[in-house]
Amino acid sequence: MLDAHNGLFAATFPAPTLVQMFLVVHCLWTGVMGVLCTWDPSFSPITENGVFKRDGSKDKILHPNVRGAWSVRGGSMFLTTAGALHFGTRETYLVAMAAACWREAYDCIELLRCTKRGHVIVLRVWRSPFGPQPPLVVFLLLNLLAMWAILTAD
Repeated sequence: MLDAHNGLFAATFPAPTLVQMFLVVHCLWTGVMGVLCTWDPSFSPITENGVFKRDGSKDKILHPNVRGAWSVRGGSMFLTTAGALHFGTRETYLVAMAAACWREAYDCIELLRCTKRGHVIVLRVWRSPFGPQPPLVVFLLLNLLAMWAILTAD
């Protein structure tokens, strides 16, 4: 059975093992999504994919912003989270969780304000290309809970 803290990775503070497991899931999810959405933007589960047409031109571009956004987002989130697990300091854990909280809060706000079905993704169980997904606000709450666990770990 896993210890209550530092069960998966060594850390300079009593990092809860559940938080470490949560960070491993973050690494896997953001890394895989970054690679998949770089390969094909239609894999993005929260973006309304489509074709952009340049003004005054017949050129059509398949979501250039999604390719860049998910590549940078996936890569930076993967590196931040993997770095936290590797270095094992409270500060690196907090930076990783602050980045995750920012990411989820931004997604929730953007989806509610800028997309037609954003309320479905943020507030209800919804279908993605990977199957049913919990409401996005649940991930934000889990990130906040993990940050609280890191801050109060003694």
